[in-house]
Amino acid sequence: MAVGGRMEGEALRSAISVAIAGLYRQFYGHDRTTATTYLNDNIVLCVLEDILTTAESRLVTFGDSDGVIAGRVAFQTETQDAFTAVIQDLTGRRVVAFLSANQTTPGCACELFFLDSTVAVVDAAAAGSR
Repeated sequence: MAVGGRMEGEALRSAISVAIAGLYRQFYGHDRTTATTYLNDNIVLCVLEDILTTAESRLVTFGDSDGVIAGRVAFQTETQDAFTAVIQDLTGRRVVAFLSANQTTPGCACELFFLDSTVAVVDAAAAGSR
């Protein structure tokens, strides 16, 4: 469903999942990653599974999980603008904070976005004027 030209509910969650999995495909070069998105007030949480590339999986097998995580953290720092832009475009709200966490066994990640409280502020202002 769309409100004011913006998606909401399941349509928005699905669009975010597709977009974030697409960024993983673009940046990491594989298309096995699956994503599930949760929305709650000013929070967007995208949980990704099967995130490791073939090379990263080999490194984990040979005991270099820490190296894989370090590489992902550095990479996420370099690509955070792209992730943030997708969320801002789809929600119509500004991202005020972005956190990314990765784990190698199993290969999963969480992309967590904190949105501005524009909607809450507008609702509070409207309630106060009655």
